[in-house]
Order: sequence, then structure tokens, then C-alpha cells
Amino acid sequence: MNIKNNFLATGVGSLPFLDKDKALNFIIENFREHIPFWPQLPKLSFLESMHVQFSEGFPGRVINLDNRSIYIDTHKHSFIEEFEKCYNCLNTNQLDYFSVSQDYAAGFYEFIKQISDKEFKFIKGQVIGPISYGMTLLDERKKPLLFNSELNEIIPQFLSFKARWQINEFRKVTKAKIIMFLDEPYLVAVGTNQFASLDKPRIVSQLNSIIDDIHKEDALVGIHCCGNTDWSIILETNIDILSFDAFEFMDSLFIYKDSLNRFIQRGGVLACGIVSNRQDYNLNGYLEKSLEVFKKEPLLLKNGALITPSCGCGSVSEDFATKVHLLSIEIANACHSIQQ
Repeated sequence: MNIKNNFLATGVGSLPFLDKDKALNFIIENFREHIPFWPQLPKLSFLESMHVQFSEGFPGRVINLDNRSIYIDTHKHSFIEEFEKCYNCLNTNQLDYFSVSQDYAAGFYEFIKQISDKEFKFIKGQVIGPISYGMTLLDERKKPLLFNSELNEIIPQFLSFKARWQINEFRKVTKAKIIMFLDEPYLVAVGTNQFASLDKPRIVSQLNSIIDDIHKEDALVGIHCCGNTDWSIILETNIDILSFDAFEFMDSLFIYKDSLNRFIQRGGVLACGIVSNRQDYNLNGYLEKSLEVFKKEPLLLKNGALITPSCGCGSVSEDFATKVHLLSIEIANACHSIQQ
């Protein structure tokens, strides 16, 4: 099943709901004909924060729920044992070691429950990308793991197993085509002093190592970056979908028009985050405004774009998040009409 030539809506990932049942009822009811997704619920628990959610099983992990902190302690007495166990599970393909437990992803488990007796064309899951993971998780010296040669080496494979575990769980309950997104907000730092030692080929290689593993599972792969970046880096990877903040950064994407054209020509699809997730933004009349944008930039809809919020909605109110997602569905339906 091809994602091309569809105009479908989906979510980036996070929602502000405190009730997992309410969150999933909203998603299944409204996205059934589009792309249902499992929600991260950061207001429900610190454990649902993006970098924490996918940390189970990583060697040296230390979590303090009282001060909402996490770091990797390479000096803890059990570090070598934890590292060897993780490394062995990677090498022996032990998927269950990389599971995400219910305390860390209540929305995932409710999603599995709710899709098991229904039919969908597509469903979406997500995992944090290796660059953002390596920049967000710090060691005991407060140094990002991205610059720890030993630990950074296992991050891409570790996260690909987290993604593959999700795919395996999906396949137990649905025949829908699976889309996995890599969330990479830290790619906005590319080109800064912070990334001075990380060149473009290395970034592409790290991303492709996960993308290729997911493709082997017969799933589609997207990358989401909610800020401005060197878009040529992402477009050079083997992704099927580029998810970007079209509300704030559409002009910056078109700076890389040659790369964008090559991506479109090889069948790539854009997930346009055209609906602002800013709580203070007035969404009245925004459907018409969005359609005008797409009429002026038809390349955005060339292969049948996906429509999403500009980024996750985990920090806004439930009412505003609901409006943003329903508007994304409205725009997707209207874009379909434009192309007919």
C-alpha cells in the first residue's frame, strides 16, 4: 500500500490529555479514515517525555522522578554489566529487551487495544531519532551522549530495535500499512558550534541505519523536524516522508529546492505541519488560508501530502489540541478536492 497520492491527516505524536482513554477515543473516532497514531502523553507522566520514553534498557540509565531528571552514569557499579546485556541483545536480535512498558507509553498500549478489532489503511508510530536522543541524554559529566564514542555507536541500533518492537506489536493486531516516524527536533542545531564535530555524511549515515532497518520490516519511514535546519541532509536520507513545520519554516525548505525536487521525483511525500500548535494562535479562517498556501506552492501537494499540526501538542490545552487536529483533517480533505 503506497502513501503516495493520498491526502491524509495524522498527528505528530504528543497530546495534552491526562486520560489515555479519552485521547484514544478522540484519535480513533476522528482519524479512522486518515492515519491513526498512538499518542505520547507527557502531562500524564515524566516517563512519557520523548527522550525518557525510549530509555528503558539503555546502559547506565538513572532516573529521578522527584526532580524529573534522567542521565546516563557510565561510572555506576552495574554499567559494564548493563552495557554487555544491551549489546548482546542487539547482536542476538532479542526484540523483547527493547520493549516500551506501559508506565512509559500508556497511549501505545491503549492504541494497540483499540485498533485490534478495526480496519485501517495506515497507522503511525514514532520513536525519537538518534541525533536528538544523543543530544538530549547526558552522561554524568553533563556531556551529550552524541559525543561519547562508545555509547553513541549503539544509539542508532538501540532505537531501530525500539521501532521494530513497535512494528512487531502492531502486526499482532492489524494488517494496516505501518508508518514509523523518527522525531528529530535537534537537527535544528546542525551547522552550529554545538555540532561542529558532526558532519553531514555522519548524520545521514546514522539516520539511514535506522531507516533501512525499518524498511526491512516493510514499513514506511518519515522524519519529523519542527524547526529550521539544513533540509538537504534529511532529504538525502532514504526516508519516504518528510514532516516539517510548514507554518513557520516553509520558506526555508524551498531554499533547498533542488534537493526537494529530487525527493519528490523519487516518490517522497511531504507531511506539511500547516496548522500552528501555538496556543495563542487564532485558528479562525485558517482552512482558507492554508488552501491558498497550497495553491501558491503546488509542489507541496505533488505526491499527495499528509497534513499535520506544526509540531506536537503535548503542552497546549486539550481544547486547543482538539481544534488543531480536527483542522488538520479538514485541510487534508480539502486538499484532496483541490487535486481532483
